[in-house]
Amino acid sequence: MFAVEIKNVLKRFSSGDRMNVLFNDLNFTVQEGELVVVQGKNGAGKSTLLNMIAAMTPPNKGTVSVFGQDLLSLTRRPEWRMETIGYITDACCLIPYLTAKQNLLMGVPSDDPAYERVEKQAVALLLELGLNEQVINENVEGLDVKDQMLATIGRIFMTEPKLILADEPTKALDGCEGIEILERLLSFSRRKGTTVIMVSNENHFIDQADRTFRMDNGRVIPLEPRERAL
Repeated sequence: MFAVEIKNVLKRFSSGDRMNVLFNDLNFTVQEGELVVVQGKNGAGKSTLLNMIAAMTPPNKGTVSVFGQDLLSLTRRPEWRMETIGYITDACCLIPYLTAKQNLLMGVPSDDPAYERVEKQAVALLLELGLNEQVINENVEGLDVKDQMLATIGRIFMTEPKLILADEPTKALDGCEGIEILERLLSFSRRKGTTVIMVSNENHFIDQADRTFRMDNGRVIPLEPRERAL
């Protein structure tokens, strides 16, 4: 079973009096456990591709299936998305007045018998991502962008998603810090066997992908290794 299977998809949108076709007969598959990178210029449809996979925008024609589930037949999309997808962008999705640890413990009451076990899991995860004890217990609004992003990744992994969608999550950071965060995301995903589809033009990260694609003229084109740095 594919983690993602897109078949014969048409995606269009209106712009004033014009109807623009973004994808026409788009086909794209990702195997379970794969790390796939998607490149492309602004406006090529990279974010729309991820949004379709996350059941946030439907195709006009064709099918999008995630782990065998046809997304057009979903009746409880938000619940399905929370159980299946971890979506990472460059925006912090944490509650600013809570600490990094508290954000990871959201939904677990302090009187829950499992609270102590989950708390230890949250702390261990944040430490593994590179945050120290002081940062873990700091309100998110007091953290720098790098630590906010690491805490966001921690929050997403606490939900144990089967699929990570990452839409240029480090574009607000400089090159070295961005690469460091992507390395930690990669390492964690590999150990968990999580499928990852990432939009990135960062060649350091692309070289580690199982497969790389370029979006161009409504198509998702597989790249040979020698093409990836072009």
